[in-house]
Amino acid sequence: MRSKEFIDYLTANGFNVYPDANYMPDLEESQLPALFVFGNGGSQSDPDLPIQFPSFQVIVKGENYKSDLTQMDKTEVIAKNLIRFLDNKIGYEIGRNHVYLSKSMQSNPIPIGVDTMGRPVFSTNFTFKIQPYKEA
Repeated sequence: MRSKEFIDYLTANGFNVYPDANYMPDLEESQLPALFVFGNGGSQSDPDLPIQFPSFQVIVKGENYKSDLTQMDKTEVIAKNLIRFLDNKIGYEIGRNHVYLSKSMQSNPIPIGVDTMGRPVFSTNFTFKIQPYKEA
């Protein structure tokens, strides 16, 4: 599964995701809160079946915490909603892949702190069990 396929899937399901994978630029405040997708490899494919196990880190960045003290909680809620959306989800499609199962690697988002602009940042991590479709 490509990172872009995952980004498109999250965007189609109502999440505000930065359109380029593996990159987290400083966005304007009006573009936040936003998710940033980073592919982090995953584990080896199944030796006998056409099944792969990709994994992704999704960073959730909120609006300025210093000007609105509720932003830390609001950003955490977005990260929790993402975990709830993907954890233990079975039998669906992402791009050109059948997803047998997606799992969150933790039950709560990991607080990273605030960036240099005072915006809260949380990390979430997911693993997938997929079967890519054969190209036509």
